[in-house]
Amino acid sequence: MGKKFCVLCGREDVPLIGSLCIDCYIKTKDLVNIPQVIEGKYCKICGSTWINGKWHSPEVDPIEDIINAEISKRLRLDDNVKEYRFSINRIWNEEGRSFAEIKFDGKVFDRKFSVTKVVYLRITQTICDRCIKRKSHYYEALIQLRSKDPSNIKDKIKMFESFFSNEVINNLSDVVERPEGKDYYFINKTIAKRLISAFTNVVDAEIKESIEGERMKKGKKTGKLVISIRV
Repeated sequence: MGKKFCVLCGREDVPLIGSLCIDCYIKTKDLVNIPQVIEGKYCKICGSTWINGKWHSPEVDPIEDIINAEISKRLRLDDNVKEYRFSINRIWNEEGRSFAEIKFDGKVFDRKFSVTKVVYLRITQTICDRCIKRKSHYYEALIQLRSKDPSNIKDKIKMFESFFSNEVINNLSDVVERPEGKDYYFINKTIAKRLISAFTNVVDAEIKESIEGERMKKGKKTGKLVISIRV
């Protein structure tokens, strides 16, 4: 029986993939396929990115977030690639066009490989829905923070705001200081209610809810949620 050998380099008695040794397979095969063009958009005010039909808060950098999401979604690997990871080497502009260099490191069985790809970026700036609402001072809920003892209202405000997560901060469309306390305007009433729930689980407070400007719209009651909280 004849010996098995790589048809390209001639090496004998080595593991083969088809008719090629692993080293020649890595050298000759297109192990990584990604789109030549990456498209996307991000908010020029807050940096949120439009990914999979939704706005997302930026994790690293808006452009890098879009690249990472699109590569992860559209990447196609050779069936014999067992491990891989990718990173963005650099992003640059050339003659009015933007490009990114992506490096892929991985393994075909026990052999390491490294591949570099360049993609054209077609990424635009816009304004996300949240920032449009913030600029117009749109709100669904108003939290009115008041103190039972007006002399220590600053301490109460500081305590209340210590419960603010990034989600809460990013959802505020306006904050107004009053002599008797502070008003917080929220784009999304669910986030406002979630904040109140977290706060009252820890702090004893008087809560009153009401609806401002209540009316019927498409068979449903609508209006601004007003939450008065006294601590």
